[in-house]
Amino acid sequence: MDGRARWQVVYNELRDLIKQGKYAPGEQLPPERELAEQYGYSRATIRNALTRLEQAGLVAAGAGSLGRTVRRPLEIHFDASKFEVGAYRDDEVRGVDQWASDVEGQGWEGRQSVTVTTRTALPHVARWLAVEPGTRLVRRRRLRMVRKPPAVEWTPVMVADSWFPEDIAHRKVKGLAPLLEERDITMPGGIIRSIGIRQVKFIDEIRARMPNDDEVNLLALPKGTPVGEHARIGVDENGRRIRVLASVFAGDRQFVRYELPVAHFDGEESVK
Repeated sequence: MDGRARWQVVYNELRDLIKQGKYAPGEQLPPERELAEQYGYSRATIRNALTRLEQAGLVAAGAGSLGRTVRRPLEIHFDASKFEVGAYRDDEVRGVDQWASDVEGQGWEGRQSVTVTTRTALPHVARWLAVEPGTRLVRRRRLRMVRKPPAVEWTPVMVADSWFPEDIAHRKVKGLAPLLEERDITMPGGIIRSIGIRQVKFIDEIRARMPNDDEVNLLALPKGTPVGEHARIGVDENGRRIRVLASVFAGDRQFVRYELPVAHFDGEESVK
């Protein structure tokens, strides 16, 4: 050997075979026993190399006796520069919201399940909405999934939690409180505008982090997968923070995209 640890020899060779397509997405790697015989190393060494491949996001561990499977990365973007700012709108005829319309435009079929609950504000949510921790809020959760048959069956890609003060969530239009409906719902100009609120400013926060247990289960995340979090806070004409939409997405399945205009100046721009 060239001074590398034994596990690293196995790791490097398997990594290269995966990147070269010798092991295709969705295909199983040989089991530990076969790899141990092939390389002449202990199963503990092989297991160490496979664990490193999991941590690198290249393979996922199967349940029970199943071996590691090469992960299938998805390239789906969430266009935050267009979302809610008038560049495209909900399709009220088909009942398709902006997210579903966006993924359809990228060649995917999308669906989402909706649940609505009343909860006390967690510290980070309270900060977003400028309320005291423990304040009662309404959470409208959408678990979003995509598929592209026959290659990719339904796969969870995002948990989108909208948090509202109770008085906002219970507002009605034509006798209906749309934010409390546990179903896909679209309305002219969007739900927020339909209940009589004009948002005049958005505040976005984007971070990468490791998932909590709830997110691991909802998004079926293999070990070591990070998530991205895009939080958009809506501010009304009175300066009140009336909603935050926190979208958490699997780091290997979706990414946030912005397309922003560049300001131009007449004459020379001063340099300080």
